Amino acid sequence: MSENTSNRPEHAGIEHQLAHLQQSVDRLLEEVKQVREQLGGLERQQIPKSLYRDIRDIKERVFKEAISGSRERQTLSAGLEALQNRMDQLPLQDHHPDRKHLPEDQQRVGIFVDVQNIFYAAKQFNARLDFEKLLKVSVGNRRLIRAIAYVVQSPEVDQSGFISMLQQKSYEVRRKDLRQRSDGSAKGDWDMGMAIDIMGLVDKLDVVVLVSGDGDFVSLLNLVKTIGPRVEVISFVHNTARDLIQTADHHLPIEEALLMRPTATNGDKTEPASSSP
Repeated sequence: MSENTSNRPEHAGIEHQLAHLQQSVDRLLEEVKQVREQLGGLERQQIPKSLYRDIRDIKERVFKEAISGSRERQTLSAGLEALQNRMDQLPLQDHHPDRKHLPEDQQRVGIFVDVQNIFYAAKQFNARLDFEKLLKVSVGNRRLIRAIAYVVQSPEVDQSGFISMLQQKSYEVRRKDLRQRSDGSAKGDWDMGMAIDIMGLVDKLDVVVLVSGDGDFVSLLNLVKTIGPRVEVISFVHNTARDLIQTADHHLPIEEALLMRPTATNGDKTEPASSSP
């Protein structure tokens, strides 16, 4: 009889991370519900008609946001459930802590690029990341399994050229629309989606390369290391959480050799959509 992974010490951290991800998904619905209740309370007050119309408009936007959020939440929940099922079925011999010591030409590599994080870090140097060189440096003599770039897009910015460039250079592009909040700010990040993808591929990889300086990935990288793969981080030193560097088996700082300096143009059509924290 196969041993259930929930009773195995090496998977205790994974179970905790899955539960944390599920809690984050559940909080999305509660936040939208609270906003709608507050708007409903305002509608019941004696207020000028002009303000009433504004509140109704905002409430309508929140309602649409709730529908969109519900669909995204269902997708994420399904992904978490599928991942949990895979972990439950993972046989004991699939745990390979020695994968870090495989010969280089046998190592399977997955590369996960947080485009927003890297783009704005590079912008401080008036430069762009050279994605072609990034791929060559990340892979080396190893076997590339997947290279995924995570992009947040806005209707106001045409990123078709940028996305086409990534695809031509062997990146698989994940896209997510920038979401406008009711207070006028915007939200767009791929943290949870990247975590689900990495955990979904972790048993097929010997090396996980994260291209980001975001400290929110520290817990995820610790989980990956407990399963077996080597963890490498590529990022700008000035824009990288110290804990992330310490967690990685290897940190490669992005320096001049991986950058491109832009030439004068009549407008930048490839800039990722901006968002507030």
